[in-house]
Amino acid sequence: MNDFDRFINCWLKFRKVDNIQQLEEDCQQLICKFFNAIANDDPSFTEDLEEDIQYCRKFERKVLIPGVIQ
Repeated sequence: MNDFDRFINCWLKFRKVDNIQQLEEDCQQLICKFFNAIANDDPSFTEDLEEDIQYCRKFERKVLIPGVIQ
């Protein structure tokens, strides 16, 4: 499965849950990467997904800096 197919699969799963934390970690990473990229370019994007965006920003730091106590 290529990256696009993985993303679409995760996006479909995301649309069925209440928040991103209910996804498996690999889907969290893909969706968070997407959310963070969009939120950086378009701050109004975060209005509807504020909790997920906040989680993704924390999640992104954990992924990018493993072993750092936060």
